[in-house]
Amino acid sequence: MRAPKPLHPAREPIGSTLLWSDRASFQPSNFFWIPSQMTPDTDLTSLDASMRHLLQLDIMEEVLPRIGKEQWQVLYKDDRLDPRGLGLWCALLEPSAADTAMGSDSWDLLVDQGMPSFSQGWSSGEKVTTYHRFGSSDGAIPLLYNRSFHGAFPEYMELNEEFRHYHNLAEDRERRLLLDFDGSGREIEVARFTERQVEVSLKYLRRFQAGTGLYLAIYFDSTRFSRMPLADVPEEERELATVESSVRWTRWVNKCDFKKGFETFSRLLGKVVLAPPPQGHAGVWPFDEEGGGEKEVTFIVGVDSIGNEIKSTSNHDKLANYFGANPDACHYLTPVYFRREVLQKYYSEPARYRVADGRLSCLSLWTCRIDNDLGSNVVVFLGDLGRDLPYEERLHWRAFNVPPERGVSETSYRRGFLGEFADAKATDLVFRREYENFAPAWEAAQGWPLFLPLAAEDAHLLQTVRVPVSSAQSEFDEQVITLTKLLVDSLNESELKKRVRGPNEKAKGLGKLAAFLDETGFQQREWAMGFLKDLQNLRSTGSAHRKGKNYQKVIGRLGIQLTKKGSAFEKLLQTAVDVLRALRIHYCSGDVESRAK
Repeated sequence: MRAPKPLHPAREPIGSTLLWSDRASFQPSNFFWIPSQMTPDTDLTSLDASMRHLLQLDIMEEVLPRIGKEQWQVLYKDDRLDPRGLGLWCALLEPSAADTAMGSDSWDLLVDQGMPSFSQGWSSGEKVTTYHRFGSSDGAIPLLYNRSFHGAFPEYMELNEEFRHYHNLAEDRERRLLLDFDGSGREIEVARFTERQVEVSLKYLRRFQAGTGLYLAIYFDSTRFSRMPLADVPEEERELATVESSVRWTRWVNKCDFKKGFETFSRLLGKVVLAPPPQGHAGVWPFDEEGGGEKEVTFIVGVDSIGNEIKSTSNHDKLANYFGANPDACHYLTPVYFRREVLQKYYSEPARYRVADGRLSCLSLWTCRIDNDLGSNVVVFLGDLGRDLPYEERLHWRAFNVPPERGVSETSYRRGFLGEFADAKATDLVFRREYENFAPAWEAAQGWPLFLPLAAEDAHLLQTVRVPVSSAQSEFDEQVITLTKLLVDSLNESELKKRVRGPNEKAKGLGKLAAFLDETGFQQREWAMGFLKDLQNLRSTGSAHRKGKNYQKVIGRLGIQLTKKGSAFEKLLQTAVDVLRALRIHYCSGDVESRAK
């Protein structure tokens, strides 16, 4: 049978300084015999730097032992420009090919091999053409492809498509990375590409092996040159080989008669073959972390008769339910309590997380029911913690876990157990709902919006306005700025100006709103405008600038105590709710047309 012929012409493979087109003449099986191991009386520590370089002891002692044992595994390396360089390549091997591979130092798959090809032969007097998916049928499968286009397009390395699809990796071409994402959508670098090197996360390589049952071969080839005469090299060091269960290599030293200026050269050629881990380490369903023995996270669910904490697993498959499962375990609907600070992480990344009324979500990755209508605590059902939150998120929540004080909020109870519609009572949730309802009500009644729609860059403001979850001054200041942007900076001044007459036509900012309220007969104008002006001053004199006497005056007028920042901002939010409701009642119901004229 005629040997398989690739569909695309091959290129010269990578390697060290030797021309790889001549590699056939340098195969150990061609002209090297396998000698005995180094003699015990050879003292390598006394060898000088030149001898160590020629014998490549740095690679043998430092590089080879680390293959398959570090976080990042190099699959391709071309250091031909480095006098101490090392060429690395890789392949996936079927079990039968792995057995054959350990019989030779030579590489089972060269850099220019592995592309689809055809072969032709004769059978019963007829020519037979056979297609080979990986260029041959010897069980070697490329893990990397060296894509070359003969100068018509830049070359690049491409990782095996099955590997990329197995882990559902995204390609970041600008940074030359392949990415996975954790349970909250954060990047995990899986593969890194540079011009002369490709490295891949060992964890992802090993999981792929576990799932496919394929072996991973890492090939190495290094050639070095020296001005040291061959006579200075001990006889027992000129040919050396080792064969172990998963590693084999040959190193030989010869006279150099083909490179001007050098007396000797050495070549180290071999491979490391890593067997696949058990299939249970495949890392994807049904062997992924969630379904295959992930570490369980326990939470405090109560206290015993002497005050010690009682903890329970959050694994929903091990909890009791109303259908008779695990009767001796904690119930799925056991309320678990957390300090409100647990939400700070999610508020700080509104582009990734959304904290809504009764719900916490992350992109389109996961959603978890929460009871955030209790004021001082956040409550989540034990089973929801284990079912809906990724493992890393459960660890985050556990850090804020506290013993339960009572049941769930009335809102959560009515929604979850009675199946009733119920509005949240927490002030920040009430404000968000009132603000969202106010805009369409005002525009429907007046024909124009009082508050301009939030720009895309400010869309998070309404999602993150909240009663501070910590006592930090910075969070209080941030919330004052947010509330001011929503109520003052978002006022539709151009529409207000159209509706102001007489001496008030030149009013600016809040002055336009005050004139509009006055001319349309809003009886609570002084109270509403006083609050909005104080809120703006609170932002101007403290949150956005250095604090001074004016800041303290505004605090006094508002009647809030900064020693209790959560309560202080809650009072501001409640007043904001009252203002919005008063405006909606006056302008969005009844005879609104006559009041707007």
